[in-house]
Amino acid sequence: MKKHLFIIIFLLINLQSFSQINEFNIQKTIYEKAKTYNDPNVAITALYNMVAIQPDNVFLKDSLMREYLSLSQWAPTYMISREILAIQPNNNFALEVSCVALQNLGLKQEALNEYESLYLRTDRVDVLYTISFLQFELKNLNESLTNLEILLNNDQTEEMVVSVSKDENDRQEVSMRAQLNYLKGLVFLEQGKNDLAKSSFNDALNLSPEFKNALDKLNLL
Repeated sequence: MKKHLFIIIFLLINLQSFSQINEFNIQKTIYEKAKTYNDPNVAITALYNMVAIQPDNVFLKDSLMREYLSLSQWAPTYMISREILAIQPNNNFALEVSCVALQNLGLKQEALNEYESLYLRTDRVDVLYTISFLQFELKNLNESLTNLEILLNNDQTEEMVVSVSKDENDRQEVSMRAQLNYLKGLVFLEQGKNDLAKSSFNDALNLSPEFKNALDKLNLL
């Protein structure tokens, strides 16, 4: 009797396992088709179903995070990035996604904290630029200036180009150092140092003569 009971339990366990594997493969096929047909909503649903079957599969969570990121759905993007970081604390991509999500959610101080952690890990100039910009927005003006000077003295920024908003519906490409000098000018304006602001805007224009934002600010001084 005990032997028969053991066999029944064994068969039930194996049947359940087979059923889960089969269901996972079905959802995987649905996900792959949804990606082919560019249907993010179906892809996300399929990923959730796969996560329900394999809750510890970090690769599934990464795919889910990327789906939400591509849709600019910042709240779930952030929440999933934190789940991934809890499993993989050294996952720099998940940390960067967390930074971007917080910034787009308007949580500037929290985003700044995360970006500072990312910069300590990566030493990337684009990350330090974002830090200096957030510091400016949060009125941490001296810290922003310090980081802008570090960037201006970094050889990597000499040849870099950035895309900036020209007006409500248009953008333009300018020298990275022109943008850094422009931001310095904004900081000086906030500090009431108009002469230094004017000098910084002129420095920006020397590097990118058609830089509309710098021209507009200079014309107001």
